[in-house]
Amino acid sequence: MKLRFWGVRGSFAMSGREYLRYGGNTTSIELVTNAGKRLLVDLGTGATELAKTLMGSEFGKGQGTLPILLTHTHLDHIQGLPFFTPFFIKGNEIQIKGANPSSGLSLEATLQNQLAPHYSPLNGLENLAAGVSIESFTAGDTIAVPGYEVVTAALPHGSMWTTGLRIKADNKIVTILSDVEYPTPDEPLPQAIELARGADLLVHDAMHADHDYEQRRGWGHSPARAGVTVAELAGAKKLALFHHSPDATDEMIDELVERTAARASVPVFAAAEGKYLDV
Repeated sequence: MKLRFWGVRGSFAMSGREYLRYGGNTTSIELVTNAGKRLLVDLGTGATELAKTLMGSEFGKGQGTLPILLTHTHLDHIQGLPFFTPFFIKGNEIQIKGANPSSGLSLEATLQNQLAPHYSPLNGLENLAAGVSIESFTAGDTIAVPGYEVVTAALPHGSMWTTGLRIKADNKIVTILSDVEYPTPDEPLPQAIELARGADLLVHDAMHADHDYEQRRGWGHSPARAGVTVAELAGAKKLALFHHSPDATDEMIDELVERTAARASVPVFAAAEGKYLDV
């Protein structure tokens, strides 16, 4: 299984020479099995860059099939939806799966709101040319995705919940725990540890540097040390720090990795937009 980060930033996209190495797009992660089965996690602005690549494949001919899993529906995780080019090609089949938001609205109603005429000229999901289906699940369910085994769990994200993902394919496991804040960073919730149990790669929220966390407690995000704790307790093989703060420059992320790796017993790196990684 291969993985590529198309967007690694949280809250809002950034640009400028201080953000070139790690990238400035908001969250989007692509996974591809050895058999070529593709899965996309989240539709941040990074998904629009993936879309350009997909248009040179079967998706440009209206013959593509793509499952998309949403961790939650905050804007930085869905703002690429109106600009994801394969949606505009008739014949493509795209399935969006996610837990119903904490607001009480259904997943479909929430995504419809994003395309309402107040915000978008698309005026609704029904106006997309591709075949687009919306499927909600309860966090904690095991999700059917062609080529993958996906186990989910609800995790706290400030005043709402996000969905943690344990994704298995080709005898490899990737765990994605983004936008999560535990009651204390040094005591992660049991469901987070179970999702990461024995993972080949743990992708974990690290929006805050450890020394900044106390000023940001309750915002719904983790300091880097929380990812280390989960990785070590779960026996994960590698840790990718993810969902970087929009304030974090390349140099600041370098320093974050150096400090975090110094106290970790597992290899640590920062997620960066770029080439495919072998899991």
